[in-house]
Amino acid sequence: MKARRGAPRIRHLGFCLLIVLIFLLVLDASATSAAPRNVLLLYDEQTELPGLAVLHASLRSRFRADLSDNIDFYIESMRLSQFRESDYDQILRDHYQRKYAGKPIDLIVAVMGPSLEFLLRHGETIFPGIPIVFCGADASDLEGKTLRPNITGVLVKRLFAPTLDLALRLHPETRHVFVVGGVSPFDRRLQASVRHELRPYEDRVIITYLTGLEMEQTVQALATVPPHSVVLYVTLFADGAGRAFVPHDALSLIAGAAAAPVYVFVDQFLGRGAVGGHVYSLDKHGTHAAEIGLRILGGETPASIAVSELTTHADMFDARQLQRWNIDERRLPPRSIVLFRPASVLALYRPYIGAGLTLLVVQAALIVGLLVNRSQRRRARRSLAERLRFETLLSEVSAALLTHRTNEIDREIEHMLQRVGEEMDFDRAILSERTGGRPEARATHLWTRDGVAAAPRTFDADTYPWIATRLAAGEPIHVPQLDALPAQASVDRQSFERAGIRSLTVVPLVVEEMVVGALGFSSLRRERAWPPELVPRLQLLADVFANVLARKQADRALRESDERRRQAEQEVQRQREELAHALRVATLAELTTSLAHELKQPLTAVVLNAQVGRRLLETASGQELVEVLDDIRRDATRAADVIQRLRALLQKREPQHKPLDLNDVVGSVVTLVRHDLEHAHVSLRLTLHEALPLVRGDAVQLQQVILNLLLNAREALSTLQSGPRALDVATKPDGHGFVRVTVRDSGVGVPESELTRIFEPFVTTKAHGLGMGLAISRSIIESHGGRIWATANEDHGLTVHVQLPA
Repeated sequence: MKARRGAPRIRHLGFCLLIVLIFLLVLDASATSAAPRNVLLLYDEQTELPGLAVLHASLRSRFRADLSDNIDFYIESMRLSQFRESDYDQILRDHYQRKYAGKPIDLIVAVMGPSLEFLLRHGETIFPGIPIVFCGADASDLEGKTLRPNITGVLVKRLFAPTLDLALRLHPETRHVFVVGGVSPFDRRLQASVRHELRPYEDRVIITYLTGLEMEQTVQALATVPPHSVVLYVTLFADGAGRAFVPHDALSLIAGAAAAPVYVFVDQFLGRGAVGGHVYSLDKHGTHAAEIGLRILGGETPASIAVSELTTHADMFDARQLQRWNIDERRLPPRSIVLFRPASVLALYRPYIGAGLTLLVVQAALIVGLLVNRSQRRRARRSLAERLRFETLLSEVSAALLTHRTNEIDREIEHMLQRVGEEMDFDRAILSERTGGRPEARATHLWTRDGVAAAPRTFDADTYPWIATRLAAGEPIHVPQLDALPAQASVDRQSFERAGIRSLTVVPLVVEEMVVGALGFSSLRRERAWPPELVPRLQLLADVFANVLARKQADRALRESDERRRQAEQEVQRQREELAHALRVATLAELTTSLAHELKQPLTAVVLNAQVGRRLLETASGQELVEVLDDIRRDATRAADVIQRLRALLQKREPQHKPLDLNDVVGSVVTLVRHDLEHAHVSLRLTLHEALPLVRGDAVQLQQVILNLLLNAREALSTLQSGPRALDVATKPDGHGFVRVTVRDSGVGVPESELTRIFEPFVTTKAHGLGMGLAISRSIIESHGGRIWATANEDHGLTVHVQLPA
């Protein structure tokens, strides 16, 4: 007992330990997946500088867009413009080596050329093997340098000549170009590129480089430039006196004092007094560098990512400076971007102006509406009352006509015509139908007010030709008075006068774009107007009556179709039974010898027994006489059974389905063909299941099927030149609610491709066969809820299976 009690505790403890283990594994997996990625951003100067600030913002936002909070940034600024000592490079190397000795860095982003040069010199010492992505450097920064496999990045494509082209386009009278820059290494490197690109323009304009002056000298020189001059600002980190500047601040000083428009090369300088230029986008540059870094963090190697060079330039301008220098915006290149547009009064106060105008419009509309409403209120009340009465009437008509049974619909149509006529003050309401495509219409339903003469039942097209033509085209007709009829309706007018009609309206009944009749209302007591709102109401009523006519026609067509289909099915069934009967007669004709033998044998025995009985009467042996008489009775019964079977097979009658024993059906057929099989030297083996379930069917039809299968087997066996002629007939239940009869022969068989076709009409393998026996057999078996099919035997011959529900 103790052992039994301890086993559940052990299982429970093991289960708890398993749960704890799974929990710890999940925690470990989640902790592993949540480990942040460490990215070092290395800048040559402070990130507060506007240009570096743009790159810094774009790098961080793009990384966080993919990694969310799963990233830690380490930001380093080398401040190269503030520390120019010769050993500063070694100091930085030792400082970073000690600082990041125990910190696993996943990626380094080197911003600007000096940062990349520092990592090329000391990267393997400080950060061995760590992937490096650079940005902000141009092609000149890579001249003479070899990138290690762990380094890739994106180059800045700096273009200076397109900005000068832009300035000359906007100022075609320009004679002097002043290029302004600083003396820092970065300033001088850009100036070298500028000098190289602007050399082809020295024949067109005078280019002066103000690059080694102190800031005060530069401002004074630009304030006194000659007319027809433009200024190109490159960058200025330090002036000629060595003072450090933020390039953006330097630009503000220069643009504010310059007597000529200032143009720039980078988008970050816009808004500081420059007119504009063909500028480079630092924001897109930083975004692209971050995308390369994300690819490396995702598993790609730097060596598999080629160094790219972006040309993300656009023509951008400051709207305030365009106005200052009287530059027409229509002269700007196509797709130019204009920033800092001054807001107009409409733009500044658009919501207030819009609200005021809306209020005025609303007030005016309310006043007009109130004035109009006073005159329309009474008419609206009358119209609403009339509409309500009509909608009530329409609902009543729809409910009455669309819900009644077909045999009651005619009476209901006449009742609804009366309701409509009385409600809408008509004298007559007529529903006419067109049948068989004839031009005249027959009034199938009508209503006439008391004291008004009844309307005719038939409307001939010769009497009302104009109306008949318009109705045939599906057009409604509204005649408030006879004088309103056109000249071509003179015959119709005379017919109306004879009938006493003074006003009428007729609406066609259209079903599936075909005019099937018309709904007409007329007034004989007085003329009446047909107001516009009355016409669509009558059309709605006409649609309801058209749907009713369509329903009647559909029901009538359905009944006619059902009757034709029933007659066709009866005819097919009659022809099938005629064919089956003819096939039975033809089949029995083949069994003449067997039938004669079956009848001759019992009749001969009767004659012999009669002769023996006569002799016994002469010898007066009573017991022997009784036995002879029994033999006579038995043989006579046997002959009668044969004749009865023949009579049943030859008889033409309706099928009678009743419970049958398939063993009896098979046995009776075997009796008829046994002699014929013996004559053909066919050995028959009959295997009948003792406890065979009954089936429900017609005995004669099932005998015909078995007889046809046995004769087909005899025919196949009679063509054999050698080998045994064996025929096996068996019955058995298949265990699934069916009873099966199999007829197996050792004859010539049928090819596999023909096994299904032999049950089709007019397909036969006999020399003189019609090909209908198996087709009729299949129809008989399928009508009994069973199926018949054939299979090829493994050795030779064919087996036909008949399956019937028990």
